Amino acid sequence: MILLDTDLRQWLVSRLVIVLASCSTLAGQLAAGEDVDQSAVRRWVVRLDSNRKADREEAKKELLKLGPAALKWLPEPESLGSRATVEALRDVRAKLERQKAEESVHAARLTGAVSSSIGETLQRLTKETGNAVVTDDLSKELLSQPVKLPDQPTFWDVVEATAQQHELSWAFVGSPARLRLFPTTTSAKEDSPRAALAATQSKAFRVALKSIRERTVVGQESGPLLRLEVDVMSEPRLRPLFLKCSVAEISVSGTRKATKDKPATAGWLPYSPDAKLELTFGQGHRQMSVPLDFRRPEGEWASLSVVGKLHIETAAGEEPLEFPAGKEAQGVSRRRGGVTVKVLRWESAGAQDNGLAVTTLVTYDTGGPAFESHRSWMLFNVAGLVRAGMMPTEKLASGSALNDVNLLKPMHIDSDVQPDGSIAVTYRFENLPLPASEYRFRYVAPTLILDVPLEFEIRDVPLRSGR
Repeated sequence: MILLDTDLRQWLVSRLVIVLASCSTLAGQLAAGEDVDQSAVRRWVVRLDSNRKADREEAKKELLKLGPAALKWLPEPESLGSRATVEALRDVRAKLERQKAEESVHAARLTGAVSSSIGETLQRLTKETGNAVVTDDLSKELLSQPVKLPDQPTFWDVVEATAQQHELSWAFVGSPARLRLFPTTTSAKEDSPRAALAATQSKAFRVALKSIRERTVVGQESGPLLRLEVDVMSEPRLRPLFLKCSVAEISVSGTRKATKDKPATAGWLPYSPDAKLELTFGQGHRQMSVPLDFRRPEGEWASLSVVGKLHIETAAGEEPLEFPAGKEAQGVSRRRGGVTVKVLRWESAGAQDNGLAVTTLVTYDTGGPAFESHRSWMLFNVAGLVRAGMMPTEKLASGSALNDVNLLKPMHIDSDVQPDGSIAVTYRFENLPLPASEYRFRYVAPTLILDVPLEFEIRDVPLRSGR
C-alpha cells in the first residue's frame, strides 16, 4: 500500500476534480452540437495546474494563442485548485480581455453576401455587429427595397448607403444605445447627419465636417476666422466617455481659386495653437461636436482640407458577469478586467407581486476623471435576470449581451456611493413570471477604459464664395 502525504493527496484530488469537470462540460457541449474548440481551452486550463513549470508556461502560451474567443470557455478562477493555477488563469483572462477590448474599438463589418433588402441587411447588421438598429419608423414597403453595398461593409458603410439611397436619416435613442433610422423630412434635412459637408471613418467612429462658418473676433484685425465643427459618432455598441483634442494635432489647409502670383495651396493657422479641449459625451451619448477656429488668409479659396488626430476615452470590452441561480448568488463576486461585482443581498420582496431585490457592490480599479465620469452613468450599465436554465450569454453571438431580449430589466434602481468609491446598487423586480429561485442575475459592464486615437483625413471640401 502506498501512503501519500496530505499536500500531495489534496493536489491529486483537486486535479481529478478539474479533469472530471472538464470532461463533463465537454460531453454536454458536444451533445448540444457546440463548436469543439472549447475542448482545447479546457485541455490547456487543466495543464495550468501541472507540477512542471514548462507545462504551465506552454498552457498559458497556447491559451493566449486561441485569442479572445477562448474567454467564453474559461472557468471562474476561484473554481480551480491551486493558487498558482488561479493566478495563471487570471493573468490569461486579463490579457485576453484587453485584447478583446482593443479589438472592439475597430470597425464592425458585415461578412459574406450583402445583396439583400434593407430589412434583411439591417437585421444582419444588428446580429453580426452587436449594434442595435431600430426600424420601427420604416414601412414594410421600404424595408423590402434593395440596398447596394460595397464588399465587407463597415457598420457606418451600411448606415450611410441605406440613408443615401433611400432618403433616410438617423439618431441615437435609448439605453443601451440604439440607432434609429427614419425618413428625412424637409424641415429636418439641415439637422440630419447626412447634411455634413464630408465624412470619413476611423476605427468604429464616424468623423464628419458638419459645418464651416465665418466669425469675427472683436478687437482683432488679423482677418476673419472660420469655425469648423467636427462631429464624431461611435458605433452604438461602444461607450465613449471623453473626447480630447489638441489643436496642435489638427492641420487645416486651403486651395486657392485660380491665381498666378500665389501658391495654389497654403496652411491655415489656428486661432489658439496651444488650446486643448476635453469634452464629455454625457450619460449614454454616442455623439459629440468639436469646434475648431482657424484664421483664413486673404484671397479667395476654392476648397479646404482637415487632417488630424482626436483621442476618445472609451469604455470598451463589454463583458457579462453571470451569477448562480437564486439565493446561491448572495456573497458571490465576479471579476472581469478592471471591474468587480459582488451580490450583497438577494431578497424576496412582496409575495403578492412576486418581487425581488438584488443588491450589488460595483468596484472599478480605474481612478481619475474617467472613473469619476463613470460614476454618473454607472446605472446605465445593463443588468437584469435570466432564467436559470437558459444558455449563458457568453455562448450567444458577439454583442448580443447588451441586447438580449430574454433579459428581465428591473422596475426600479437605487444607488448609494460608498466611502471607498464603490457603488452599492439595488435592482428591484416586480411581477416575476417564475419564482425568484428560478433566475440568475446578470450584470453587463465595460471592463476597460481605453485611449482610442482617431486619425482622420477630410480633403477638398468645397468652400462657398466669400469664405
